[in-house]
This record gives sequence, C-alpha cells and structure tokens, in this order.
Amino acid sequence: MEIIEHLFFIGIIYIIFNIIWGILVGLPKLLIVGLNSNSNLDYSIKAIRYLLISTLTYLAGKDFIFHNNIENNKSPWIFILGGVVLALYLAGKLNKKQSMLKMTTMAMGNFNKKPIANQKLTYEPHIIGVSIVIYAACIAVPQIGLLLGENVLNKWFLTKIKDIYDTPFIGLIFSISGVFFLLSMFQKGIQTIQQFINTLLGKKPADNNTKSNPFNDIMGQFENLKKEGNPFTKNQDKVDIEDDIYVDFEEVDNDDETKKT
Repeated sequence: MEIIEHLFFIGIIYIIFNIIWGILVGLPKLLIVGLNSNSNLDYSIKAIRYLLISTLTYLAGKDFIFHNNIENNKSPWIFILGGVVLALYLAGKLNKKQSMLKMTTMAMGNFNKKPIANQKLTYEPHIIGVSIVIYAACIAVPQIGLLLGENVLNKWFLTKIKDIYDTPFIGLIFSISGVFFLLSMFQKGIQTIQQFINTLLGKKPADNNTKSNPFNDIMGQFENLKKEGNPFTKNQDKVDIEDDIYVDFEEVDNDDETKKT
C-alpha cells in the first residue's frame, strides 16, 4: 500500500511540476523568443528540466521514507520504484517527441523537399541518460544527493507541489489526472523500451503509420491524378473525327435519296 501511495504521488509531482515549469519558464520563453526554435537554448532548458525532475524524484522518495517511517529493508524499494517511474516517464517523453517529429516530417515532406530544421533528436537521449545517472548517483553518494537533491530549489518545488495538492478542490482534480497520467506514462514508456530492445536485436517494427497516415493518402491521390490525367476522360472511348464526319455525310445522302423517291 505504501508503494502504491508513493507511485501515485510521483505522478502528482510530475503533473504539477510541469505546470509550474510552464508558467515560470515556458511562458517567458515563448514571449521572448516566440515560436522560433533555438537548438542550444532548447537543449539547455530541457537539460535543466530533466535534471530537476530526476532530483525531485529522489527528494520525494527520501521525504516519503522520512515522513512515513519506512523500515530500512523497504527503503531501497521506494528508490527503485522512483527510478523505474522516472525512466518510464523520460522514455515516454522521448517517444512522444519522436512521434511528433515523424508526423511533422510526413506532413511537410510531401510539400517541401527540404529537410525540416531541428528534426533530429541528437542530444535528447543523452540528456535522459544523464538524468537517470544523476538520480542513481544521488542515492549511491549522499554528498551528491545533498548537493543536487536536497537543495533550496528542489525543496521549494516540493513544498509548492504539496501545497497545491492539499488544496481541496484542486487536489481532487490532480488526483483524477494523476491516475490517467500514470497509465499513459507506463504505456508510452513500455512502448519506447520495446522499440529500444527491438533496435538492439536488429528487429524492424511494423510501420503502420505509413498506411494510416492521412497525408500520405491525400498526396498519393494527387500523384495518381498527375500520372493518369483527367479522371473524367480516362475511361471514355476515343472517337475518330474522320469517322464522325463520314457518318454525318452518309446520313445526309440517305435523306436526300428518300425525298427524291
């Protein structure tokens, strides 16, 4: 029961943290930079964000163990559970970004043959890997945990998250959202891990996106129209102009002979 409670609270932490992060960082970035993409700035912000999420997961685990008087033999399982949830969450974020970029490439690639800027996730897997390593380092080395996990910023985030969650009506909304968030996170994370295992084993996953993508269907119809020509005249029989004229004259001659007779 304690493990399930902690699992649920980690989901609440991720939801509320993303909202606070969006207000404090995402909105000012949008107002200052706009929609223009800057890879260096994007990667820097993402690295800080994932670092905070990983260290917050560690701090939440330690705080849960302290306030619930978890026995020493159960404490490692709290941190292991936090690491699994963190890995699945970050893997799900990577899978979502890959899917969005793939859809954008399919949609825009048919109209513009030039490569889309910043469509490769060059450093994001490395950032995710470093975030997971930092989480493990906080557990293994107390000095790192004290420096990165129990700093003033993380404590402020955790306090604000608890205050928002303890608000009666708002807390109920986040509780319901937390259940769906965890289910979605596990589903996306497991899919990403399966894709990673298939890549290591050299298996090529079935590409169902190409068949079901509406952009490919629409553009395929346009390409067929170009190759086949006008569809309204495609199946019509061609009429020879000379034969048509001959038939008209023949009918006129027959009418004249009938009148003479």
